[in-house]
Amino acid sequence: MSTFVSADRLALLVSLVPYLRQQDEAVPVETAAAHFGVKPKQVRDAVRLIAVSGTPGDAGVYSHLDLFDINWDAFELQDLIEVTHFVALEEAPRMSNREAAAVIAGLGYLRSLPRLVDESRIDELLGKLGPSGAAPHFAFGTTGEHPAARDAVAAAIATNRRLRFRYRREDGVESVRHVDAFTLETLGGDLFLHGWCLERDAERVFRLDRMRDAVVTDVRAPARAEAKRGRPIFAPSDDHVLVTLEVGTAVLPLIRDYLPPGAPVPQTDARGRAVVDVRIASMQHLARLVAGNAGQMRVLSPDSARAAVLQWAADALRAQQED
Repeated sequence: MSTFVSADRLALLVSLVPYLRQQDEAVPVETAAAHFGVKPKQVRDAVRLIAVSGTPGDAGVYSHLDLFDINWDAFELQDLIEVTHFVALEEAPRMSNREAAAVIAGLGYLRSLPRLVDESRIDELLGKLGPSGAAPHFAFGTTGEHPAARDAVAAAIATNRRLRFRYRREDGVESVRHVDAFTLETLGGDLFLHGWCLERDAERVFRLDRMRDAVVTDVRAPARAEAKRGRPIFAPSDDHVLVTLEVGTAVLPLIRDYLPPGAPVPQTDARGRAVVDVRIASMQHLARLVAGNAGQMRVLSPDSARAAVLQWAADALRAQQED
């Protein structure tokens, strides 16, 4: 028989108070013990500990109003648990403005990612945290449009079915692909599908914003022992452009995804900046990456990469002014 260790005692204490609070009348010790799957003696010990627990008042000392209280006659004579005074449960924990903003921003970011959880649950939490009667707004684009293929990709992964779509490469060439989807991931604000491409008979990674007419087929995706499902989204190649970046501490975790496996983590200087060389396959992706981390990322070389970022920013500004 397992020993009732400290962790078990703490779990019982944490669970027993809300359980007793929900009861309309005194609860027999045997009933509470059966509910939690413990011995009656363990429940009695927990009740006696609760009776000397509470929260100190403003002066840092305890008064009778700061402690739990129970009906001792019922407990000692009839083996009944009746809490006559509860403390520490009257008010919900309060967050500071900074803590609330961090939680809201995090939920907003999750809302923009692949459907890892029920989005209605996130919306419900956002509604509770946001201003009463006002729709919350988030820098992460809660109300922005997701790539059209996202729902189809998520459905293919959930049902283990093959996916068919048209894919446009960076050079503009389009082709029809049939893919057994593995995972849906995010990197630098973009969504990527990692799966097995039948046309290439190999693993490939596809950007969702380049996918068109995505459809979940009736073909079941087979298991593939040769697939390396843990591979990174971006695999640096000597064919990619070598770009030197100056980055801040905040974006170092993101930059690690662009480094070859086993590469050392960049070290920051006294200013909290690091200079790192990365391989970039797409200048457009580089421009979006730098723009999305303004103030934390700067292109040092080559000149072609700096020009690509400048052109992307100029085009975005011009489009904004035209709107």
